[in-house]
Amino acid sequence: MLSVLCMRLMEETVQELRHVSQFHRRDDLRIHAYSGLDLAMGVLNEFVLVEKTLFAPSQGWGDPLAYSEIDLLDPTVKLSISIIDETGKVSLGSIKEKDLVSLFAVMSADEDSLVSDDDGQPFFDSLMDWQDADDDDRDEGAEDDYYEDFKFPYFTPGKKIENFEELRMVKGFGYDEEDPEESGLFFAEDGSEKIQMQNFRDSFSFFHDGPVNINTASPFLLRFLCGDDEGLFEEMLDGPSSSSGEPFFKSMNHQNLRQLRQKRSISTGVTATVFRIRIDVSKGKANFKLHVVLAAESSTGGQSNTSRRKKEIKPRSSQNTKMKLPFRILAIRENENLID
Repeated sequence: MLSVLCMRLMEETVQELRHVSQFHRRDDLRIHAYSGLDLAMGVLNEFVLVEKTLFAPSQGWGDPLAYSEIDLLDPTVKLSISIIDETGKVSLGSIKEKDLVSLFAVMSADEDSLVSDDDGQPFFDSLMDWQDADDDDRDEGAEDDYYEDFKFPYFTPGKKIENFEELRMVKGFGYDEEDPEESGLFFAEDGSEKIQMQNFRDSFSFFHDGPVNINTASPFLLRFLCGDDEGLFEEMLDGPSSSSGEPFFKSMNHQNLRQLRQKRSISTGVTATVFRIRIDVSKGKANFKLHVVLAAESSTGGQSNTSRRKKEIKPRSSQNTKMKLPFRILAIRENENLID
């Protein structure tokens, strides 16, 4: 009996030591992660100095580790760094009503059905009622009196949404068992995200408020920007390589881009100025994740409310000024899968 108890105690002690060691190693991995951030910013800075303009990750800056050809000093540490162009998304705070209603209509329509903008109006009205400060219901929206009748009631915040998960609470986007036909645009009955939600994440940004970089726009957003012109969509997917030999657009004077601007009122461009950097570090069972959003110092990217952002910007530190990196960090998260 004593032998069995001793073996059981040893097993629990070993498990406890392994658990504690993961957090001890995580502190070490944090150093690797921030070193990876320095590397990513250095690669971006080098391309800015040499190329002057950043167009798309295919220029070479999308995979900093491959470009730098740096070998890790500790072979037991696994490090991955990716840079994603946030500029390839639409600012959720600046898109016009007509375009957003059309987008919701496209999302709510079945693949074989005709798209009617009237189908997107209820989702737009609900979103606007969620964000505005008054108590007046829009024609097909919902204010506090609607949410007060829930089993677990809540109130509308009366301000701009700050993350995509917040849409789960808004009428029509989350699943409502009492109105299944007119709800669940983004979230299924079991709470999981639907493809419409993923497309929305890939198409909209809380950090970028300038023109959409057409070089890195998602296929869904690109199709929406092209309207009903399927031929234009196919040509946009191919890029300018067929005519100019370039892998990405460098000028808005391209014929396809001029044609694209006539379809929607969403502003488009060809340059990247706001970036997401994702860094994963692991060693054994320990891991560390770093997620950063940064913008070129000369860009207007930041938050959807640019005037508010300018008031909130803090002066650069002396060390930051000394390094002269042309980027400003807009958001940073450690060990979180999502940043918005």
